[in-house]
Amino acid sequence: MQALKKVEIILSAPELPKLQRLVEKLGLNYTVFHHATGRGDRGIRADDDLTGVFTNICLLTACKAEQLPALVEVVRPLLKKTGGLCLVSDVLSVIH
Repeated sequence: MQALKKVEIILSAPELPKLQRLVEKLGLNYTVFHHATGRGDRGIRADDDLTGVFTNICLLTACKAEQLPALVEVVRPLLKKTGGLCLVSDVLSVIH
């Protein structure tokens, strides 16, 4: 097994293309969960608007510990702009 950092980023859906470009530029792979709903500092985010502007996404990625500072550096401005959440956890990845 390999020790990694799991990073879960919840962000406003319109910011997804920019977030994807930034994560890809760092050479990281990711999975996106669309239509993330819940309650945060900016109130309830539902998935019932017509345009998707008020919808959230969750981007899940994993990286080596030394890659984490660069990822946090590019994510922080997006979080400041639109709100959201970035969670970092220690995980073990099964090597296959």
